[in-house]
Amino acid sequence: MSESEEARMTPLPPPPPPPPRRTEAPPQQRGPDVDVAYRIWPPTRQTREAIISRLVGTLSSPSALSTRYGALPVDEATSVARTIEQEAFASAGAAASADDDGADVLQAYAAAIGRRMLDSVQPRTRIASAPPAIVAPSR
Repeated sequence: MSESEEARMTPLPPPPPPPPRRTEAPPQQRGPDVDVAYRIWPPTRQTREAIISRLVGTLSSPSALSTRYGALPVDEATSVARTIEQEAFASAGAAASADDDGADVLQAYAAAIGRRMLDSVQPRTRIASAPPAIVAPSR
């Protein structure tokens, strides 16, 4: 056999294995001026407006709340919703601390909104469903 025939007959070495795949994101280099903490409190103005819009919808359109307590007119629901959100934001903001990520504060904010929403519709129901006063006939 000649050398050229021998070279053709010799098997080639197997290709090198592919590099291992990374399943995790590579660590990111952070500069000294990058804030590493992720905070969810306070909510953005856009988020607060979305909450108010959702409250208006809940208070003024058919919902579990309006079925039980009655729906408010849209203009009244808008006013009530803004008041509810502002009071809940102020009370939750007073409980916020600088070292917290805001999760507990956000939970308190949501609970305050729910409480205030119920408080705003329940008095209307009590007034509307109060039995009429019975007046005794005078003698």
